Amino acid sequence: MDKEDKEMNKEKKFVLGLVIIAVINLFVALMTAGFWVGHLLANRFPKTLPVPDNLYNAFAIPDLAMSVFLTVSFFGLLRFKKTGYVCALVGLGMWFFDVLLVAGLVGLFKVNIVIPSLLFCLWAIYYLWTKRKIFQLFAD
Repeated sequence: MDKEDKEMNKEKKFVLGLVIIAVINLFVALMTAGFWVGHLLANRFPKTLPVPDNLYNAFAIPDLAMSVFLTVSFFGLLRFKKTGYVCALVGLGMWFFDVLLVAGLVGLFKVNIVIPSLLFCLWAIYYLWTKRKIFQLFAD
């Protein structure tokens, strides 16, 4: 084993940034799935966007798909799996689009969660890209 391999194995044991991304992804996935299940099945949550009901309910399927990607990414990132890496990028991309869509509908500064979500998505995508060698997807 050369020096670079030893450093990569050492780095693979614990990467704080990946743990942070994984935990936040799981939290967002569980909250999103919980919201839509509660809204669609039990009508327990009020609408959060000023749009017609049929358009509002159309957000459910993409959001639930995003939740699946983010949940898979939680387990995959913590185990340094390629599927976790790819699901994290896809889920974060979907979340980024979702946040931009919400910002476009209600305004960038009207919802307190929009700017932190945008910043987290951008940081997480950039961070995952810089750590791509850990997952050995694009190694030379």
